[in-house]
Formats: sequence, C-alpha cells, structure tokens
Amino acid sequence: MIPIYSGVLSTIKKALQELVKEYRGVGKSLWDLVEGQERNMAQLERIGATMEWRWGSEGESGKEENGDDAEGSENGPGESQEKGTPSSASC
Repeated sequence: MIPIYSGVLSTIKKALQELVKEYRGVGKSLWDLVEGQERNMAQLERIGATMEWRWGSEGESGKEENGDDAEGSENGPGESQEKGTPSSASC
C-alpha cells in the first residue's frame, strides 16, 4: 500500500510544482502589464501637459487672431477663410 501512496504523493507533488511554475509565469505577466500601464500613464501625463501648454499658448495668441479676423471680416464673409489663420495653417 505504501508504494501506491508514494506514487500518488509523487504525482501530486509534480502537479503542484507545475501549478507553482504556472502561477509564477502568470505573476510575471501581470507585473509586466502593470509596468507597461505605468509607462503608458506617464506618457499620457506628458502628452496632457504638452497639450495644455499648447492650448494655453494658442488661447493667448487666439485672442490676437480673433482681432485680426474681425478686421478681415469687413472685406466679406469668405475672405477670412481663404487667408487662413496661423493656428489652422500649423495643424
């Protein structure tokens, strides 16, 4: 009977070792995902800061451009669109 139990215990031990190995692999994959997510969040924060900076500087120059558009509108409704504004030309 003891050899039977020994065989069963050996099989269980191998199965548990495989499960632990699989668990560690899954844990590493999850850790890689977390690190990737952290890199993505940092990149999005940099993009957001850049966009805020650009929108802020365009907002200031947009006030000046709006004054130019008001002067250009005296010549007709379509003329200001033909000239194009510096902000639309840069996009």
